[in-house]
Amino acid sequence: MREQGASVATHLTLSAEKYPHIPALVCGAKVPSFSPLSFSQLDQLVDQASKELLLSKIKSGDKALLFVNPGPGLIIWAFALFRIGAIPVVIDPGMGIRSFLSCIQRTQPEAMVGISKAFWISRLLPRSFKSVRKRYLVRPGQYGGTTGDKMGQEEKPVDPDALAAIVFTSGSTGAPKGVRYLHRTFDTQIQALKNTFGMTPGEIDLTTLPIFGLFNPALGITSVLPEINPRKPASANPEKLVHALTHHKITTAFASPVIGKKIVYASTKNGNSFPDIKRFFLAGAPISPDLAQGLQQVLPNGEVIVPYGATEALPVSSTNASHIRNARESILAGEGSLIGSPLPEVKVRILPSVQSPLPDYEQGNPGLPDGQVGEICVSGGMVSAGYDRMPGATCDARFRIGEDSYHRMGDLGYFDPAGKLRFLGRKAECIHSSNGPIETERCEPFINQLPYVQKCALIGLGDAPNQQPCLVIEPVREKMREHGEAYMRKAILESCNKRFPEFPIERVFFEKRLPVDARHNAKIHRLSLGRKWTQLISRKPDLGKIK
Repeated sequence: MREQGASVATHLTLSAEKYPHIPALVCGAKVPSFSPLSFSQLDQLVDQASKELLLSKIKSGDKALLFVNPGPGLIIWAFALFRIGAIPVVIDPGMGIRSFLSCIQRTQPEAMVGISKAFWISRLLPRSFKSVRKRYLVRPGQYGGTTGDKMGQEEKPVDPDALAAIVFTSGSTGAPKGVRYLHRTFDTQIQALKNTFGMTPGEIDLTTLPIFGLFNPALGITSVLPEINPRKPASANPEKLVHALTHHKITTAFASPVIGKKIVYASTKNGNSFPDIKRFFLAGAPISPDLAQGLQQVLPNGEVIVPYGATEALPVSSTNASHIRNARESILAGEGSLIGSPLPEVKVRILPSVQSPLPDYEQGNPGLPDGQVGEICVSGGMVSAGYDRMPGATCDARFRIGEDSYHRMGDLGYFDPAGKLRFLGRKAECIHSSNGPIETERCEPFINQLPYVQKCALIGLGDAPNQQPCLVIEPVREKMREHGEAYMRKAILESCNKRFPEFPIERVFFEKRLPVDARHNAKIHRLSLGRKWTQLISRKPDLGKIK
């Protein structure tokens, strides 16, 4: 753990001192002007980048919009900002330009570290960038400064409860929010990776989401950035992913389900296995039993780990492929996806699903009894410090039980008889029908494993409490061409209503692609689908029904 009062960037300096010659940053693809960096070289580049930022008048306490391409530059410039005490503001540009600009306006950053594209956007849309008074242009092929002597400047002690970074949520069920990460928050997460998951110096990580590469320097772990576009993981080449795993002798990886599926597909097709991998984290959306088991089969010496959490609180709990396999029948029966046991330092309570805000509770309140569905609420050092410049949203998401502050995850779930957490879906996406509430994870896992379904979404037509539950299907294209829409609609409805007679579903719609979040390409935008099909039904009342 870093010394008390040091900045997040101190983790990198300590790794450079302990493991100077171990590779820190490697690109799986050929990147112009970039060569693999050791921890010592990375530390020097970050140091020189810090000097350049100081010369641009960016200083400690400044909120700095970080607008660079995903890859080595994101990691280097983020650490440079950490080192001078500035606060990186990380917004996923894949969320769309309107939401992106709204995030900037709300955060009011004083500075911007960005590529020329960022400068052009700021000039074309000056209103969104009016708070930005300091700018640093990152030129093509520029990764920090030039290696050389250290600045010779000691890092100033910081308050562990001081703001370290602002990281925006994906906005899959609402407007993206800027999450306030403290130095203490990062420390807790790093300790969880060490103590709970056993990550050790010298390991090699496949970093499919570059922002997660910020943890590796603190752990003395090599980050390998594969040849994919992190903004479009669904377009990744499976063969190149497999090549990266084998060529770089990857020992640990973190990926969304879409990346995991591609690796399973290519490995099964070509007979690959990955004996060097110790652990493969799958996260970002519920993990199907078939995916967990398929990936586990190509890891002869490792395990598939499924952590649960959110941008606001990560990690909360975890499970593995073996436990998911054992829970397969209950998952397909509608009992919810397995998300495992809370981490030792995390407190989890299931509380009634009610509108915000929640009241404060007396010390020792246990929450709802095991087996009873409610909202998952968590407390611990890995919980971030609310939302930036959004006091209303922070108030809605936070409450206390005695002395402990809790965060509402916005997810529905319960503790099963074995004491394991079950996930039933987002609270905002629960269907409120005349027959009662229907959570998305009740039926989606079963529908998703049907042979003609690529992906499905349970949505509600109309308004609560009289919503009509319906299914939107992204079909397997070959099956659609072979059988046609009418046959598949009938087959899906018959399978669903036979399995879940208490949830009468009368309509099935088909979409070429279901809309998903840009970050993981896994979280389905069910609310937008519900609005779309509600409007279409108002014009064509029989749409989606069996004719």
